[in-house]
Amino acid sequence: MQNNSKSMLKRILIYTKKYKFILILAFIFSILYVSATLYAPKLVGEAIDQFQNSLAFQMEDIYWIVLELLIIVILGAFFGWFMNALLNKVTYSIVKDLRVDAFHKVLNVPVSYLDSHLSGDILTRIISDTDQVSEGLLQGFSQALTGIITIVVTIVMMLIIKWEIALVVIILTPLSLFVAAFISKRSFKTFKAQAQIKGEMGGFLNEMITNQKMVIAYHQEVINIDKFQKIDSNLYEVGIKAQFNSSLTNPTTRFVNAIVYASVATIGAILIIKNLALGFGIGGLTAFLTYASQYTKPFNEISGVATELSNSFASLRRVFELIDEKEMEDEAVKGSLEIKEGSVEFKDVCFRYIEDKPLIENLNIDIKPGMKVAIVGPTGCGKTTLINLLMRFYDIHQGEILIDGKSIMEFSKDSLRKQIGLVLQETWLFKGTVFDNIAYAKNDATLEDVVEAAKMAYVDDFISKLPKGYQTIISDDDGVSVGQKQLLCIARLMLRLPKILILDEATSNIDTRTEVMVQKAFHKMMEGRTSFIIAHRLSTIRNADKILVMQNGTIVEQGTHDELLIANGFYKKLYESQFE
Repeated sequence: MQNNSKSMLKRILIYTKKYKFILILAFIFSILYVSATLYAPKLVGEAIDQFQNSLAFQMEDIYWIVLELLIIVILGAFFGWFMNALLNKVTYSIVKDLRVDAFHKVLNVPVSYLDSHLSGDILTRIISDTDQVSEGLLQGFSQALTGIITIVVTIVMMLIIKWEIALVVIILTPLSLFVAAFISKRSFKTFKAQAQIKGEMGGFLNEMITNQKMVIAYHQEVINIDKFQKIDSNLYEVGIKAQFNSSLTNPTTRFVNAIVYASVATIGAILIIKNLALGFGIGGLTAFLTYASQYTKPFNEISGVATELSNSFASLRRVFELIDEKEMEDEAVKGSLEIKEGSVEFKDVCFRYIEDKPLIENLNIDIKPGMKVAIVGPTGCGKTTLINLLMRFYDIHQGEILIDGKSIMEFSKDSLRKQIGLVLQETWLFKGTVFDNIAYAKNDATLEDVVEAAKMAYVDDFISKLPKGYQTIISDDDGVSVGQKQLLCIARLMLRLPKILILDEATSNIDTRTEVMVQKAFHKMMEGRTSFIIAHRLSTIRNADKILVMQNGTIVEQGTHDELLIANGFYKKLYESQFE
């Protein structure tokens, strides 16, 4: 795990390259800050020696020493403030870059990754884990800069004052490093487990909050409270272990440092009492003890932030796991081919979500330009899967899918999806104005374009009754009905009408009266365009040019509504089951 920590440290240092100029400035200010801080004990020692030497004592010299000390303290505070300000900027800039990279990854990973991971866990990685990284980085940068400089300068000062005693300090100090490293290695494992449980808790909470009505409707409150308490108890137990292990570091290193301090004080006092050290008096010993304390301080501080550092590395590992996920294939070299006619053909297509569970085997469909194609069948038969394959949310395992005679693998995914209009059963509105929500489909849409699209989707009347019309702020959970959300989503598609349209249960949440109006708009919209309509309500697809009846990933029947009824097969059973 230490190798992983080293690897993560190298990676996070790569993020600092953009801010190397700021880091250089911070390093300069840290040298000035530490130098000012460590010059003060020398002045104090000189003052003590002045008082001790009654023969050469001059009060005027003391005044100058005090004035010099005051200036040094003020300058030290000034340099320290600038150093911390620069380190803050670097730290939060790095964390900002981490979040951007993580969010970019979420938008570019395959749909299969999002389908197989809890959304709450992904949110925790991008928000909570990066926050934890910022806390550890801030303290880590601060301690690394000031600590290294402090250690180097204090060693030099101690060697100048009395090198024999300085050797005692240098020999004993590695004990604190050994203790800190030993405990920190143990605490990292528990912090890793803690971060994983936090992700699990985030995923569970997201599920419960998103589906609260279903939880209440099925009286699952007590069961879900018990589940949460189990997760919370696991988090508590792991958190206690992590904090206990890391809290041992500081007192143990302080104990070692106290031994160092006592050894220096004892040896120095013996030398002074027995007059064994020329030019080394009480003032020198006072300054030396201060330097010994300053020398061990970085080790104490580093051990003091061991908790944050271990926690940060555990969180950083989770963030990098997300960033390292394999993205969808880079298709920059593929052309932005134009769909001119809209013919679609599935040739011997095979696909499976799970490797050992076939879903679609040797599927063949031939759809001419401008045809209205309905796809029907029982739940789980593969209707939506066909759309996922056509949009390349998933790629087929065998066979090929052709548009205008060209394999969809020749299209870049961006080019393909821009030329296919999609309205899903699941509605989605983001927090913003009604105008922005509809114009989401077309970046350069004008107000006139949006209003026209809204009228075609029969949602203009609803919008005009809102407090600020098209400038009213709405979101996915602020009281807008499911049917109204669906109409707004349909208006998006009305705004941008490509050659191929996909309506995945697009009218399932609209009342019967509104559905009649929307169907009229759909018929006008679909003129001259190849359209795929996934529907459970078979009454809505009677006028389709071709109906594909699916069962267990296979096309079992195809034809017009009347042809399929005459065939007296599976479609007729489905149709009659809805009208018995």
